Amino acid sequence: MKPIPSLDGVRALAVSLVFLAHSGLERIVPGGLGVTIFFVLSGFLITTLLRVEAERSGRIALGSFYLRRLLRLMPPLVIVLAAAALLSSLGLIDGRFTPGGLLAALLYAGNYHAIANDFQGVPAGIGVVWSLAIEEHYYLLYPPLVALLLRRTSLHRAAALLGVLCVVVLGWRSALALHGASVNHLTMGTDTRVDAILVGCVLALWRNPWLDELPRPMGSRGRVLVAACLGMLLLTLLVRDELFRVTLRFSLQSVAIAGLLHAAVAHAGQWPWRWLNARPLVYLGSISYTVYLSHHLILLGLARHEPAWGWFGLTLAGALLTLAVAEPMRRWVELPCARWRQRLHRPGPQRGGRAVRGGMAVP
Repeated sequence: MKPIPSLDGVRALAVSLVFLAHSGLERIVPGGLGVTIFFVLSGFLITTLLRVEAERSGRIALGSFYLRRLLRLMPPLVIVLAAAALLSSLGLIDGRFTPGGLLAALLYAGNYHAIANDFQGVPAGIGVVWSLAIEEHYYLLYPPLVALLLRRTSLHRAAALLGVLCVVVLGWRSALALHGASVNHLTMGTDTRVDAILVGCVLALWRNPWLDELPRPMGSRGRVLVAACLGMLLLTLLVRDELFRVTLRFSLQSVAIAGLLHAAVAHAGQWPWRWLNARPLVYLGSISYTVYLSHHLILLGLARHEPAWGWFGLTLAGALLTLAVAEPMRRWVELPCARWRQRLHRPGPQRGGRAVRGGMAVP
């Protein structure tokens, strides 16, 4: 099926932010923003897929959905965790898995394990699994909810309900911050960060730029929206108040990202959005999952053994080695699994009702 334009480019941008921040530029490059981009993108993409399935067949096959997610996420994760365990046992990287740390990484509890243990119990660089845990909790809990909403209410009412949940999460995060919760909990807990994913879900239900008819080309209102979103993102990066940074910042960033994602998909053929569909960015987006899983492990391992290379040498070597890991993973693991997922994703007969514009590739 035809892929949604710009999404791989957005993935490439997000993983580049995370990579550069972990390379030692965290004071300049907002790596956390890259993670928030991934969250919003996940909410938008999964909800779009579920909308299409519900509109075509009248139902959402939850069993097939969970199996597709398992095939997408688990094989690369197991391989990277096994490689990390081997490297740590040989003393080539710092840290080791404790039984609890390994189980947390495998069973998608890495965020709460990191919150409780401050990243102890896993090899250096594997702490990135905290964000995978949040997404997996969303994958487990959200599909039954959206299936119920799509059966019982309109798209706009469903979007409004999810918007209310976003406000509830912001309120909960703020209450925890005011009562002395740890920064790790505020920034890595599913209960405190899932609103970023839900913002993407709201976009997919309310004004989906891929499924719903929208004005083309972008008009003055669209340009004002883009400028406002960029301004909001800049504001969240400039304000240094600690309470703001662990509470409202995440919400404002998520809303701004959703607005920019809307424009990038709806106007993918126009400048400046067309650059997101350039071949190098599309390729980097297609391998972004393995890049995200492995890059910090590689960067920290290189820094331990070759500190004399300096920032540029370590970053360049880390990028090349990460790509050397990601390409075989794409070719021999992810693509075969994607073919199995496609078989599970074949839609049934389309029922009568509102037409769906276009299709999308399984993420």
